[in-house]
Amino acid sequence: MRALILVLLSGGWLFAQGARDIGVELTAPPLPDQRARWAVVIGVSSYKYAPPAAQLKYAHRDAEEFARFLRSPQGGALPGSHIRLLTEQQATTGAIRAALGNWLPAAAGPNDIVYLFLAGHAVRGEQNEGYFVAHDADPQNLHATGISFAEINAAIGGRLRASTVVLIADACHAGAIGWAADAAKPSDLQGALEAMGAPDRNVLKLLASRSREQSFEDARWGGGHGVFTFALLNGLGGAAERTADGVIRAGELLDYVSRVVPEQTAARQNPRVAGNFEGSLALAMLPERRTVAAVEQATLRLRGVAGTQVYVDSRFYGAMRADGELVIAGLRPGARRLSVDEPGGGSYEHELALGPGTNVLDLVTAPGLALARLERVIDGGDLDAAWEQFRAQAWTEAQRPAAAARMARALEESGQACVADYVQSTSVALKGAMFQRAALSFRLLETLRPGEPLIRARGLFCQARAEIAGGKLAEAEANLRRSLEIDANFACSYNALGVVLQRLSRLPEARAAFDRARQLTPNWALPPLQIAQLLIGAGETTRALPYLEEAARLFPKATGIQWSLARLNRVLRRPDAFLAAARATIAADPNYAPIYSELGLFHEASGNTAMAAEAYNTYLTLAPNLVDSNQVRERVQRLRKPAPSLRRP
Repeated sequence: MRALILVLLSGGWLFAQGARDIGVELTAPPLPDQRARWAVVIGVSSYKYAPPAAQLKYAHRDAEEFARFLRSPQGGALPGSHIRLLTEQQATTGAIRAALGNWLPAAAGPNDIVYLFLAGHAVRGEQNEGYFVAHDADPQNLHATGISFAEINAAIGGRLRASTVVLIADACHAGAIGWAADAAKPSDLQGALEAMGAPDRNVLKLLASRSREQSFEDARWGGGHGVFTFALLNGLGGAAERTADGVIRAGELLDYVSRVVPEQTAARQNPRVAGNFEGSLALAMLPERRTVAAVEQATLRLRGVAGTQVYVDSRFYGAMRADGELVIAGLRPGARRLSVDEPGGGSYEHELALGPGTNVLDLVTAPGLALARLERVIDGGDLDAAWEQFRAQAWTEAQRPAAAARMARALEESGQACVADYVQSTSVALKGAMFQRAALSFRLLETLRPGEPLIRARGLFCQARAEIAGGKLAEAEANLRRSLEIDANFACSYNALGVVLQRLSRLPEARAAFDRARQLTPNWALPPLQIAQLLIGAGETTRALPYLEEAARLFPKATGIQWSLARLNRVLRRPDAFLAAARATIAADPNYAPIYSELGLFHEASGNTAMAAEAYNTYLTLAPNLVDSNQVRERVQRLRKPAPSLRRP
């Protein structure tokens, strides 16, 4: 179930009746400028395609705590509908692009303030450009799967209408985070971060560290935070106050964070500040206690499908009566979580802002629930139905940015999953339906984010892959070349072009395309693998070896690559190299049957019949019905026959 922020406004939904309650609450006055504020808050600790050494621990908690601060009275009490919090598996490339490229430019007005908070890995890509690494980004090919600094800069630059941007980056500046990289080695990304933002607006850039410094995280900082975010939150909570006016201003916060972080890290990490901004910008209000006199209780009157079960704050309050109504009395006004389970299996969760008196909500027709209905269709996996619902719904002006962003995210993730699958691939396996679906997703996405050429380039790539699967090689070549005219650095299109040209027997052109893909993405295993296969097909096995070794180094988890390397080393009679590659294959997948056939052939050629028979038997146990299983059985039987006697009768 997904969360939707739903505010029950007076003027139709609020009526005044009910009991009153008295209490004391901790609150804060509103921020003095009274400007609308919006935020995209991103934190990634776990990375789908990165090795264990590159995983972080607390970046997601940094983002969660900063979003919680913004929701609090001290942080401005931003409504949930003004915040896009993306952490861990939710922080995909598609979700980040939808938040920055669709939602934020449409939602934020010209006089508004925008926060962009980034916690996670920031790395240099293949062509020396900077990237923020999403959860599903593949370090082998960041150009195809990552969020470039150029994209982020476009989002908070030309397309954004807001007059003030606060960029906070608690990012670890790793040189690279792939399987062949040292994630602990910092890189110089400071200049790219400091250059972000349009020159015609106020931009405060608060960065966790200086050039070539690491950003540290540890459990000792607030139970698990980056030291920079720990200091930031403490400062916003009151520790940064200097003037005793109850307001934490930008200048005060910067002074505090710049002092505390070096103290906590023995000067190994030193935050940086950049941009054109007002030091008097209010970022937080200090809390104060006040007595709340005569708080009127709330009643929630729900209308919906008979039999719908209703929960408020995880407490069951009953089911809709036969007439489709349920009344819940005695609730305290304020934020409440409503959960409904419809008889047909549909489930929703909503955050309600209950006012005193009677609050009426129609679960069937309320415009505010249209987003939840769209969410449910998207979660069901039917993007065609979701697109039709998105187009047919009469969205309000307030709803449309969120709806367009959610639809864009679904389309981007559908298309991007196909690109990521190709980057992870170690073969040219044809998945025509997947690529066709991705091509359509990118075409629809173009209508939501017109003017973004990279969307078109990826769509043409996916269309070409579908055409390769259908044997339409001439059409595929044309679309791949069109893709490269739009994005000359898109290595996926070069690699796919090499496949097309190889199948058309234009081998020199195919080799040139593979070489270009390898040059553009030196951390991607597929181009050197395909160069090796091209050379092996031409009988040049010795020349193929270094390319296959390169592919295995770049993607050591790839069982197929390790097996290919072992096989080639056996053919080239390199026993030590063969055994090393065989061990790597088994480490990647102990149940990968073909490697045991290779071990059997190796031991048989070495005269070790016992080990050969053992390897062949393991192969037959794992793959009793493969094409060559009967041949392997014959080898085992031949090995078990006693050797003929050499004695004369």
